Amino acid sequence: MSRAVTKNNVHIRDRSVIRCGTVMLIAAVISMSTVFGKPSPFAASFAAAMSGIDCISAFVGSVAGYILGGNYSDGVTVTSALLSVVAIRLIVSRRKTAVSDAVSAITAAGSVFAANFLTSSSVSDIMNCIILSAMAGSGAVVALRLMRLSSKRELVKVTVRSDPLSFICVIGGCAIVSGILSHYSIGIFNFGVIFASGLALCAAMKYGSGAGAICAAACALGTAVGMDGNAFLAAALAPAAALAGMFSGGKKISAAGAFVLTATICTAFFTMDNSKLAVAADIFMSSAVFMLLPSKLTVEQTDIVRLTAGENSIRRLFAKRLRFAEGAIAEVRRTVGLTAEKLDNVQPRDISWVYNTACDSICRKCRYNMQCWGKEYGDSIKQFAKLTNAVKSGEKPTPELFSAPLSVRCPHKEQLCDKIHKLYTTLSENEAERRRIARMRSVLTAQLSATEQILSQLSDEIENSGDIEPEYNETAINVLYKLGCEDAEAVSVQLGEQGRMSVEAYSDTGFFASKQDICEALTLAFRRRFDLPTISRVGGGCKLSVFSQTTYTLDIEICQLSKTEGTACGDYYDSFIDKSGIAYVVLSDGMGSGSRARVDSSFACGMLIRLLQAGVGIDAAINVINTSLICKSSDESFATLEICAVDLYSGKTDLYKAGSANTYIKCGSRCIRLGCKGLPVGVKDEPVYDRRTFTIGSRDMIVITSDGAELNEKWLYREMDKEPDLKEFSKEVAATARFYAGEDKSDDISVIAMRLNK
Repeated sequence: MSRAVTKNNVHIRDRSVIRCGTVMLIAAVISMSTVFGKPSPFAASFAAAMSGIDCISAFVGSVAGYILGGNYSDGVTVTSALLSVVAIRLIVSRRKTAVSDAVSAITAAGSVFAANFLTSSSVSDIMNCIILSAMAGSGAVVALRLMRLSSKRELVKVTVRSDPLSFICVIGGCAIVSGILSHYSIGIFNFGVIFASGLALCAAMKYGSGAGAICAAACALGTAVGMDGNAFLAAALAPAAALAGMFSGGKKISAAGAFVLTATICTAFFTMDNSKLAVAADIFMSSAVFMLLPSKLTVEQTDIVRLTAGENSIRRLFAKRLRFAEGAIAEVRRTVGLTAEKLDNVQPRDISWVYNTACDSICRKCRYNMQCWGKEYGDSIKQFAKLTNAVKSGEKPTPELFSAPLSVRCPHKEQLCDKIHKLYTTLSENEAERRRIARMRSVLTAQLSATEQILSQLSDEIENSGDIEPEYNETAINVLYKLGCEDAEAVSVQLGEQGRMSVEAYSDTGFFASKQDICEALTLAFRRRFDLPTISRVGGGCKLSVFSQTTYTLDIEICQLSKTEGTACGDYYDSFIDKSGIAYVVLSDGMGSGSRARVDSSFACGMLIRLLQAGVGIDAAINVINTSLICKSSDESFATLEICAVDLYSGKTDLYKAGSANTYIKCGSRCIRLGCKGLPVGVKDEPVYDRRTFTIGSRDMIVITSDGAELNEKWLYREMDKEPDLKEFSKEVAATARFYAGEDKSDDISVIAMRLNK
């Protein structure tokens, strides 16, 4: 038997000709602009933000821009410096960390400084070198942050409260773009001024007066640097954007009218010459362009904020309801325990109750009462103890058991024997019922505790889950609809740590498209790589889970040998990957061997997998399975459990062992054997199991065995060091274990070999 949990390598041509052409065009536009009469330092910033073929395209576009702009002689040194930026960026771009970003920014700043320092001839030139290098470095930081926000589709959601650094980078990006575009004009219309005015108007309409004023001031300062003047533009656009956001009323015509009127009046305060008239014309043109923009680009952000806040409040409310239900279940569990404790404090009946009650009811009216229970009390007690012991051993008491002189004197021997027999039967039935109720109470308490754990874990998962994106949800619904799943309306797309995306969808009819098609469609829709989805079925429903491509893959191979050839193996194995990118591998060994053991192991393993796929935590799932095995049959029913949970993003591994055999781990150059102090599930009312946590890396191995496999550790570690083929390795280990076990110790054997690959 061989199974594997692997990642899917999806090949998407996301570096298309159109994309490369766009990158080259942008680089050319940037390189044709100047700052302080020098080639634009932002060409190096743009190249430092690209990766792979995009970085090369940016270099080619920059060289073309220097040639077309007529400043190639000045750009020769800058072109040489760009080569160093491209070389460094191609090396560090794969590592998307803060260190790689810092290296890229420093490289851009250093290359611009070196290129301009070589042509410097005065102190002012050196000062310009320092300023230009600072612009290149800060521009690289801005470009890197904007690229990252754009890839996550979070560019328009950045606020000063949520992420101040990203907000500063967005404002800085607006200023840089305005400054670059201010070098290009058609007649009296300057693209930089039109862009600055239009962007300020959009920001005021969408985000309010404050955002519009800040955006207008930043863009105006950018155009002032690019145009070597027009510093008055900030004083005109900032108040105009503020009033546009204040008087818009949700209507574009009102916002545009307030913006144009205010900007024109502010411009008139300065001396009206040809340059001021040209700026006024640009403002009118930007307003016209604004009126032609689609409504979704200028709609007020408050609607989205309300929607997000509403979804968050619903999620929080649902989490609190689960938490409240958890508290109610805990109260029920505690009440059951307290009530049982009060009732169990009642003095229990023992065997003395039988003969004391029989004597009280029959001997009380007998004329020999004072003699039997007075003068001869000790002899009478011994006689009745003899009778009750006979009943306790399974005999029926008869008058022949009475000894002299009580046998001669007692006229009620038959009645006493019948009464003792009936009372002992009542006592036995009551004790059996008490034990049965105590066991049921124990099982009920364990089930309530497991339910409490489940509600707590679900509440934590809902409350601490990633942000829900309404636009992403709509995209995922459309993708699934096109793939033939028309009833997949319960869809949730979440963004978690480090931009990891997970898609969860539920359907009543199922998902008929192949896993490969679903993965490719979602990859194209969200422009990020996904692993193959997991499809789970519980009852009549179907659940789809897809998550961002993981750092590692977990290769798994298993070999199982039955105790008797031709019979079923008593061990059961299964595996899956959940929506968080955690691979679960489960092995269960039932009591004994053959089909009877197979029933217990498949029951324990199958139930555990279903509970984990439904989102139940491992601890709660083990509790549920433990009580289920206790109640499943009147016969003894238990099974070992070994659960290996590997985080495919980080390599962190949790190993749960309930009565299972040894596990062997090769981590780097270290080899470790992990035994088990726990008990199989179904043995006790409360499960007893071990939990170990460790981290493994690429090429590390884990070997899980059942109790039928007895291995020589030194030999096993030597074989693991050879990095063998997992399929052949698992067969060899199982065969070796069978050989050394012999006929006397023969049992079902299972060997699971796992290797983590990057």
